[in-house]
Amino acid sequence: MSASEAIRRVWARRPARAVARLLGRELFVVSMRDLLAAAAREQVPLVAFSAPAPAAIRGFARAARDADAPLLLVRPSGDSGEKGPEESRDDAAFTEAAFAAADGLRFLGPVALLKDPPRAASAIAERDRVQGEIEAGFTGLSLAAADTQRGARDAALAAASVCQMELGLEIVPLGGARAAAELARQLGSRGAMPSAVRITGMEDEAAALAEELKEIALATGIESLAPELTARGLRQLVACGPFLRALRRAAPPATWDALQAWADETGATLEQSAARHQKLLRDLPAPVQERLEALCCFEAIDLLRAASAQKSSRKLLGALSALHEGEE
Repeated sequence: MSASEAIRRVWARRPARAVARLLGRELFVVSMRDLLAAAAREQVPLVAFSAPAPAAIRGFARAARDADAPLLLVRPSGDSGEKGPEESRDDAAFTEAAFAAADGLRFLGPVALLKDPPRAASAIAERDRVQGEIEAGFTGLSLAAADTQRGARDAALAAASVCQMELGLEIVPLGGARAAAELARQLGSRGAMPSAVRITGMEDEAAALAEELKEIALATGIESLAPELTARGLRQLVACGPFLRALRRAAPPATWDALQAWADETGATLEQSAARHQKLLRDLPAPVQERLEALCCFEAIDLLRAASAQKSSRKLLGALSALHEGEE
């Protein structure tokens, strides 16, 4: 099969909702489910960057281009109490900024956009939240769930549309390693098999879990494990550190203090606070935005190198095509 035929096959697999958000831009936006399967085939680690600010999105896009790595961006949920119009607008703004940044840089590698789950119960049903995020253009979605019968049932209902559209489904278990494995089994029995399970805090059990969960990828949020991802049986790193370190160095002290105060008051993380305070970050002076973008780029390149994730785009595109050989 020629290279052009391989590209055409991958192109035809692009998620429809995300493609609708591209507005004619020619980007290799892909399902996170497919990308994880391709990474497993090639034994390539993936690094996704938490990017709560437009300047961070641009910096990470530049780093992915320069490192010849896929562009994987995560938007933290910004509001735990409700998922109203403001959060929906911020979701749409995130996907638009990501696609615009990748297109402006003529990024040719795979692009996937991920959404982290709320840190607490939302005011609307999980199914509605997830459906709204699909419509916004995300190609990988996360659910936080307990390994109870009720937790698995609710998660499966919310995940149904994700699995039907063959998008990425990551489970963030509210329990230990056994809970992660049991929850994955329960979801699978309900027709909502996750593509990834995030096991931050359970990395010592990663090898056993990888053997037990088979084709389900294991993800971590512990950045110090970047050089050991493949050796530990981990497929993906979800990294918040590059953005936070860059923001701390670039932003005025008052901005950082405001984000920290809200995080302390609500029990949120700093990246969730940043996602909640989009206007504050968008209104930063242009020189601060430029410095934040540059620092995010440098931080991301360093982490991609540490994880040996650079120069992987071509291999992943080939593997994505091979996954669907024989399909029209």
